[in-house]
Amino acid sequence: MQEKSRYTLQELFDDLPISLRQLGIKASVSEVTVARIRDGEAAQRSTVNRLLKAMSEVYGRQISLANVTGVNLRKATKTVGGEVTDENLPDVA
Repeated sequence: MQEKSRYTLQELFDDLPISLRQLGIKASVSEVTVARIRDGEAAQRSTVNRLLKAMSEVYGRQISLANVTGVNLRKATKTVGGEVTDENLPDVA
């Protein structure tokens, strides 16, 4: 892959020289989670950071949220009245 200042998540996956399973092992993330992130599902910032760090090792260059577009981050969870809520989930009655 040509070195540049910004990458899309899709091109990083399209040019990946290793399998999703191998990337998941390097990032300590399940293969299913790697595939979900690739497919645009929201993920925790810490998980995405581990994945991008592993991609940095694979590609031999700095890859982070600062220079990758197309990443869907899950909004932070918060505790309300002792219950953990996810702001991405719709309210249910």
